[in-house]
Amino acid sequence: MVKIKITYHNNEYKSIELTGHALAGEYGQDLVCAAISGIINGALNAFDQKFENDIEIIVDDNWIELKLKNSNQQIQTMFEMLKIQLATIIAQYPKNVELKEVR
Repeated sequence: MVKIKITYHNNEYKSIELTGHALAGEYGQDLVCAAISGIINGALNAFDQKFENDIEIIVDDNWIELKLKNSNQQIQTMFEMLKIQLATIIAQYPKNVELKEVR
């Protein structure tokens, strides 16, 4: 299962962390993992290009984390878009992906 944790501070997005595998198909054939990977990699690239000084991206084996060091309305809007995209996958595949929100 892919576990997604979104952390908030003062009602603003602060970080997102992803771990695990969806296990919805054989390795290399898992469309749920492919969808999540496409969404998160596109988001990380956009955050890195637009806000490289305001974020920290950590990518390790089976673990991705995006931490906001500074925030503004554009960053919050991009984060909201990321959450909506991931929520779409979660709604379709609740046995393979879970979301935990920490406030």
